[in-house]
Amino acid sequence: MSVAYGNMGTITHDVLMASIMMTMIGLVGVVGNLLMLRALIIRPKLRTDFYTVFGGLSIADTLSILISVPYYVTDMHQLSNLNSEIWCKGSTYLMHMCGFVAAFLMVVLSALRGILLLNRNTIRQPRGMHLLIVNIVFYVVALVCSVPTLQLYSYEEGFCYKQKEVYIQETWLVGSFSAFIPICLVSIIYMVTYIMGLRYCSDSYSRRDKEQSRLVTCMFVAFAVCQLPYRIMAVYYAYVDDFSNDYDNFETSITIKNYLLCLVMADKAIRPVLYSKIASDLSDSFDEIVNCTCCTCRCCCKTYNMVPVMENSLNSNLEAGTSHSEISTIAGSYETRSRDADRTQSTSSSGSATSHTPLIRKEDEVIELSEEFR
Repeated sequence: MSVAYGNMGTITHDVLMASIMMTMIGLVGVVGNLLMLRALIIRPKLRTDFYTVFGGLSIADTLSILISVPYYVTDMHQLSNLNSEIWCKGSTYLMHMCGFVAAFLMVVLSALRGILLLNRNTIRQPRGMHLLIVNIVFYVVALVCSVPTLQLYSYEEGFCYKQKEVYIQETWLVGSFSAFIPICLVSIIYMVTYIMGLRYCSDSYSRRDKEQSRLVTCMFVAFAVCQLPYRIMAVYYAYVDDFSNDYDNFETSITIKNYLLCLVMADKAIRPVLYSKIASDLSDSFDEIVNCTCCTCRCCCKTYNMVPVMENSLNSNLEAGTSHSEISTIAGSYETRSRDADRTQSTSSSGSATSHTPLIRKEDEVIELSEEFR
């Protein structure tokens, strides 16, 4: 006997809503994770221990979204003509692999947080290259360990099936390594970090240390909230009797599964938002694309910093013997242009979604310079 994923081909309101939600969440997740990878590529200073792990997470999340969204949407709508045996086995294999990598990279992040908060220069801080090696090892191990999942699924009559005799074992295997074991490990690391950190005053940590600690904590909370409901539901339904004679309960279980899968996918879209909102180092890189400031900043900078231009102009007028009243007029015009540029820059930054960079006003410097030439 076998268990099929789907809802017997019925396109209901819940199926339509779940598929739309999953598609939108996947779109946000792919864009956000690509922005994270872009930041690592174009900014070498970001290739530190934490951000290297973020890059590994972004690769796993992007790959998982690109495979999971088409897989689950076609499953919800029972599009059997789009399925094949290669897609059935290959997609589930890669989804499990990405889930294992992402879960255990969360454990690595919690360990890095513990080192960050407890290390008082007694051991050497891990470098970006060290974490890059850790990422590669995790991917290789996950690729190898996910091979047995290829035998758990079969393709019949256009649908991907999971055999009933291995249903419970597969549910516990995937749930344990994708959520339960990593969450337990992270909780233990947090407990040890808290106990050992009681001897340190909170003021002894820098703003950057607190920022990174808060970011990892928010990521872990989001991971647990998004993953646990679906994993617990999967374990519960693995022990429930067959729904073949109870169509209403079967439809209810499929509807719950679809919405909880959307929550699982939301975890991959929430992480880039946390990167941009909490990590000040990443905010500028995200701003360049999200608010399209990579073009406007160059235009503003040309008119915003008026002091060097004004100084050269006033010097040339003094050498030409220009009167003091005319020089004052010239200085006043530069002052007005500087104020307008400052107002433009202020408006651009106030509308920024992620900017943490304070504005530096040049108006006072312009006034002092104009008075000096008077």
